[in-house]
Parts: sequence; structure tokens; C-alpha cells
Amino acid sequence: MPMTGRPTVLFVCPDNAGTSLMAEAIALHGHRGLRPFSAAALVPGAVDPALIDCLEAARVPADGLSAKPAGVFSLSGAPRLDVVVALGAQAWRALRRQTFIGLLRFEFWQLPEVAPGEGLAARRTAYRTLMPDLDGAIGRLEERIALRMARAAA
Repeated sequence: MPMTGRPTVLFVCPDNAGTSLMAEAIALHGHRGLRPFSAAALVPGAVDPALIDCLEAARVPADGLSAKPAGVFSLSGAPRLDVVVALGAQAWRALRRQTFIGLLRFEFWQLPEVAPGEGLAARRTAYRTLMPDLDGAIGRLEERIALRMARAAA
């Protein structure tokens, strides 16, 4: 089924406590052509306060971000997903076991992981370092989707 309107993208990391939430926030803030969500491939964790600090410092709104399992997107009434992006190998391995996997377009992005065991300052630095790479990857995804939609409409 071809995508219409704003494509819905689900960003997934192992616990939806950091990287996937960052992707959702960046996409909501600066990539208006996408309808982004995020989720945990495994068990949702607590939202990382270092992530919130990093987003606020970059003036990217962090309100409303919450960790949730990827399985909620296979429930009745969930948004129809156009693209699922696995952020890291652990998320990719876990997603391959999800029931909704065969119905979607998947991407795997190998990004540096922010180690939850590090101190707050180290995690803030890791998120700040990751942010421009993640923003660029989201921009390229948005461009690829727009091209695909234009070809489908032609």
C-alpha cells in the first residue's frame, strides 16, 4: 500500500529510554514531513534525565515523551506504520521477533549507544554527540520517503 500524507515512522531502541525518544523528539521538532513515534524493542525503561537535559539545552521540546513497548503498535487502533527504524543491533534482533514485522519497511541504523551505566554528565555528552548524526539520518530518511512517494504518485 503506498504511503499517503505524512508517513508514520517508528523509531525503536532496546528500552525506549534514550535514543529512540531522541529520534522522536528531533523528528517532531525539525522534520515536519514525518509523523514520528518511538518504542522499546525489549522492556521499556525510565526516560533518561540526561536525554531530557540534552534536548532542553538544544531547545528541542521533550514534553510528552514516554517509554512504551513496540507491541502497542500492533494493537487495534494503533497508527499504521510506514517505516520502522531499529536503532542498533539489539533493537533489530528483538524487532525481528515482533508480529508486525512482515508488514512494514524496516531500516537498521547502527548508531553509538549511550551506556545507561555511565554517569549523568557522560550520558549528556554522549547524547549531545549523537544528536547531529541522528538529525542528519532522520533528514535523509525524510528525503528517501519523499522520493518514494513522488515516484509512486507519478
